[in-house]
Amino acid sequence: MEFKKPIYPIKQWNITETEFKKENNYRNETTFALSNGYIGTRGTFEEAYPFDVDTGLEGNFVNGFYESNEIRYGEANFGSPLLSQSLLNLPNLKEIHVILDGEEFTMEQGEVKEYTRILHMKDGILERKLTWTAPSGKVTEIHIFRLVSFARKNIMAIRYQVKSVNYAGTVEFVSKMQADVENHTRKTNPIVDYGPFGRRLDPDKVTVEKDTAYYEGTTKGSHLTMACGSSHELWCDGQKVTDVNWMAEAGEMDTISNASMQVKEGECVTLDKFICYSTSLDMEKEKLEAFVQDELAAAKSEGYEKLEEQQKVYMQNFWKTADVEIKGNEELQQGLHFNLFHIIQSAGRDGRTGMGAKGLSGEGYEGHYFWDTEMYVLPVLIFTEPETARKLLDYRYATLPQARDRARILGHMKGALYPWRTINGEEASTYYPLGTAQYHINADISYALSLYLQVTGDVDYLKEKGAEILIETARVWADVGSFAECKGGKYCICDVTGPDEYNVLVDNNFYTNLMARENLRDAVGAVEYLKEHAPEDLKRLEEKLDFSVEELGLWREIIEKMYFPYDEKRQVYPMDDGFMMRKPWDENKIPPEKRAWLYENYHPLFIMRHRMSKQADAILGMYLHNDLFTEEEIRRNYDFYQEVTLHHSSLSTCIFGIVACDIGYLDEAYKYFSQSARMDLDDYHNNFYAGIHAANMAGTWQAIVNGFAGVRCQNGVLKFKPTIPKEWEEYAFRLKFKGALLEVRITKDKAEFTLLEGGEISFTVRGKEVVLKSGETYTYLLS
Repeated sequence: MEFKKPIYPIKQWNITETEFKKENNYRNETTFALSNGYIGTRGTFEEAYPFDVDTGLEGNFVNGFYESNEIRYGEANFGSPLLSQSLLNLPNLKEIHVILDGEEFTMEQGEVKEYTRILHMKDGILERKLTWTAPSGKVTEIHIFRLVSFARKNIMAIRYQVKSVNYAGTVEFVSKMQADVENHTRKTNPIVDYGPFGRRLDPDKVTVEKDTAYYEGTTKGSHLTMACGSSHELWCDGQKVTDVNWMAEAGEMDTISNASMQVKEGECVTLDKFICYSTSLDMEKEKLEAFVQDELAAAKSEGYEKLEEQQKVYMQNFWKTADVEIKGNEELQQGLHFNLFHIIQSAGRDGRTGMGAKGLSGEGYEGHYFWDTEMYVLPVLIFTEPETARKLLDYRYATLPQARDRARILGHMKGALYPWRTINGEEASTYYPLGTAQYHINADISYALSLYLQVTGDVDYLKEKGAEILIETARVWADVGSFAECKGGKYCICDVTGPDEYNVLVDNNFYTNLMARENLRDAVGAVEYLKEHAPEDLKRLEEKLDFSVEELGLWREIIEKMYFPYDEKRQVYPMDDGFMMRKPWDENKIPPEKRAWLYENYHPLFIMRHRMSKQADAILGMYLHNDLFTEEEIRRNYDFYQEVTLHHSSLSTCIFGIVACDIGYLDEAYKYFSQSARMDLDDYHNNFYAGIHAANMAGTWQAIVNGFAGVRCQNGVLKFKPTIPKEWEEYAFRLKFKGALLEVRITKDKAEFTLLEGGEISFTVRGKEVVLKSGETYTYLLS
């Protein structure tokens, strides 16, 4: 992957657009997207330009609100999903037109000067500022602010200010609600005939009265109902305008509210627009209208300035823990802040929703939740915002019933099999070799759960929910494989797909077998803990799950006898039993224009018969469980997989960089990190228009914390193995661990550990045990 020239000016806390170019619009709509884990809105302009499918997407989403279509298969299999799930593009209420003394503002006419659009990542606010000269010569200063509130999850707010510079006249605001929207399915999901196509919301109610609009609609397929509304306030030079005459009109699919007032030269007029979304997933349909009206009234009562103040406080608290400081490279610092900002925006916080691979920034991957959440995002949140991490785990617990049903479809009479891609908990992947066959999703969820329990010490969660997840996922591993006589009685798992999607339906995928074994080990540990410390909770689970501790005998045998492919000549772990038999990959025979995503250019059989890997697979397992391998073992495997990995996934380079740190390849680690840190911000894959790459964004945090600083939490012990790239002067971060807040600062010659909050913390630094009390600092010399 070649480094690209930065797209935006380098400011570590801001992303700034300094000119509007139509060819950059679609991409920048993702860059300037805002969300709060519930509402998501793309960075489209209030003027709502009619961009075509290739140049823009008006996108507004509610996490977990989806539409279903009947899936059309050319040749379906038993157990293939029958209904699709797609995050649905919802009515747009951001639309505001301003008519300045008879001339409507548009950036495509007149003259625009001093234009900036700034994403204030430190504050969670989007700002647009410009001076517009109308065709008549009248000059107006326009200043617009937007936020999606963390304090009020259903609320979005816009502050729209206009100031006449050289004229007195009429300022008219035309505020709209537009519900005639549809997904850009053909653009954002070109591979499958999946839907949704056309407008999928049927209006139940559309009303507008003066400055307040309301819409309620129900989906054609999933039969879910959503509601939204808006309300306004007008100000002139800081004084509320109460005598404005609002004119309103409602159509079948839209509403218009407009108000006008006379302004003197130099006067500033402000429109505050408050927007609310909610759905029948949160409450009974009959309660939606009253809820939306109450939320709008409450937001209006608080006012825009109060909402902005709350937003800044929330973000300040987030950055207090989650910020990673880098001294020595402003570009990478900016990229890291951008990544962390989008991560915190995207995570569901209500226990009912998860986190899509694209967050709430676009329609890519149909808004589905994948393993990206557990393997990439959750480790960040577990150490920085454990409350949010717990809510994301709650979503997996809430969908255990669907996972149990899926396991039965796959022939497992006990246990639960989580879907590869989903919104409502049911499998939504139509191509099982790249979907359902990725059984490792069970172990990925269990790994994240185990990490959460170790880092937080949240024993109550283990009792209430965690042990049940571990038991049910372990039961599938105990059923899917067999003790193979031809492998010396070792436990083998056949016909699965590991993380590498260029090698599918393989026998004994190394990553899958490794993670399955550790899933079983964690389940055994959970049951043994309950047996000793909470027998009443164990009895409850035995009755609920028809579970017996006698099942642990089989689990322990599988743990002891799990099979792993091994190549004696190279002394490495191949990805699967057949990997070393496959034809070596020759990149020189593949035209450059066909290299990015092979499935779009070659038949699957051509791809699967070659010895190469799309992304980190076995290496990922060695990163997660590096305590189970010697450094020399990891080095041999890293060198081998360097030769065969194409890094065609955004999830890959950050993992290789972390493992490179483990074995002392700091220059390679730094190169990989540098590519990952600005992958989205500089649009390395030329597909940022469809939404963020959340996993890679979280992977850059891991690359610093788990990579350069060598952080691991294994067997309940927090470990550090600090290093520093030669290009940096120092870096610093903070971690939460069992209620304590630890600051870590690493320079060229030392690593300092300071306990900021909490009574005491214990950890190891390169094997040396350290105990700190509140306010104390421990210094470890690196040289």
